[in-house]
Amino acid sequence: MIDTVTRWLEAFGDKRHQTALNKTLGAIADRLSCQMTGTAGLVIKAGGSALAMSSATVAAHGIVQGVPVTIATSTDMPALVGTITAGSYNIFAFFIDRASTLTVAMGTEGTTLALVTFPPIPEGKALVGYITVTYASTFTGGTTPLDTATTKYISVVGAFDPSILP
Repeated sequence: MIDTVTRWLEAFGDKRHQTALNKTLGAIADRLSCQMTGTAGLVIKAGGSALAMSSATVAAHGIVQGVPVTIATSTDMPALVGTITAGSYNIFAFFIDRASTLTVAMGTEGTTLALVTFPPIPEGKALVGYITVTYASTFTGGTTPLDTATTKYISVVGAFDPSILP
């Protein structure tokens, strides 16, 4: 038998306790049920491109709320949207949902990488990976090329949620 958070919470007779615990445990269960199990191998699409893409050699695999998902080789990630102030840092995170739809979200910039706030991970989506960006001039998503030494590509495999701690 497959155990679920809901089944375990049924042991609490009081519905108020079930509801309160489900809010917290449900979020943790969502993170654990939505994750990549193979790297996307994020790379720059091509020299001078403003797009990232998945690896040209290996398809990426994951699971989103019990549904297996795959990102084919050489799949373009969604175009970045937003700007980063000259000399500041930010993160763009890529997600996949149960329908294998890819989306992107931008964090909150900081004057150092340590001051950047990671974008929230949406419920029902797995984090494919993220890029960190800093530029000497203003960075404009979807326009400014990503092929610089300061752009870093990170593919995430397994449970990952930087917002779990206060």
